[in-house]
Amino acid sequence: MNLSKTRQGELLMFAEAILGGALPIVAVFAYRFASPLFVLALSNFLAILFFSVLLTIQRKWKELRVRKAWKLMLLAGLINGVFYYVIYFMALHYTSPGNVAIIAEMEIWSSFIFFGLILRQEKYTRSALLGSLLMFIGVILVIFSGSFKSVNFGDILILFSSMLIPAGNYFQQKLRKYVSSTTLLFARSLIAFPFLFAIALIFSELPSYKNFVLALPLLAVSGFLIFGLARIFWIEAIHRISVAKARSIYTFASVFTLIYAYLFLGESPTIWQLAGLVPIIIGVILITSKNFLHEPPAID
Repeated sequence: MNLSKTRQGELLMFAEAILGGALPIVAVFAYRFASPLFVLALSNFLAILFFSVLLTIQRKWKELRVRKAWKLMLLAGLINGVFYYVIYFMALHYTSPGNVAIIAEMEIWSSFIFFGLILRQEKYTRSALLGSLLMFIGVILVIFSGSFKSVNFGDILILFSSMLIPAGNYFQQKLRKYVSSTTLLFARSLIAFPFLFAIALIFSELPSYKNFVLALPLLAVSGFLIFGLARIFWIEAIHRISVAKARSIYTFASVFTLIYAYLFLGESPTIWQLAGLVPIIIGVILITSKNFLHEPPAID
């Protein structure tokens, strides 16, 4: 069965959502043995090993010599590999995995602004904009949880991080014209790791040898599957469909996070999380419908 590029991109993003939804859960378990910053740094190190093997198998090391790609690699590595994840992992220290997953969906709004209003690269119909408004309402319900008097610091952190990521996605989308997704992600992880490790050394303590060994299985899942395979799905998806549409489909990661949190952490979703998910899912349906989103042609 031959699938269109659009359908391929949609399926890749759904697979990415299944894996990506596990990140907050894996991180919470890993925090029992190491600080969030070391979990992040070591996950990136294992991702480097993962992509190194793939580059060797695919014989694509030569792509690192493409000089036009170097600047884009650096920008994507700093924005998506360092700034975003440092804030993301810090947020998990202050708020629940469910809140982190749901509030991160505000990235769809920042993607609309960045790609639609600033770059004018993607165009949206009224129904798509209605979908984004519903998503915004859903996130607001989760952040304030019925009270406007106090807001969780972790919720604010993850909201801020969602405003950074569209710029990194823009550079990754351009970078994919010059190199494969494997090369892109290897370079991103390689650039991010020394920064993340240095930040971890400055602001947290090294885990003991015993805790490091106990954390290894979780780090392997995080490094190989979530920072490795899932990121390949993302890059290949935005090579086939618009970033806004890809990010809209990824909204389902928040649903998987709530399911994983219930199964593995025993955390039942709150009434406000469920209330926020309803308009978010309706918004995703509106945005991803072929009749509602005018997509640019896929990148060749």
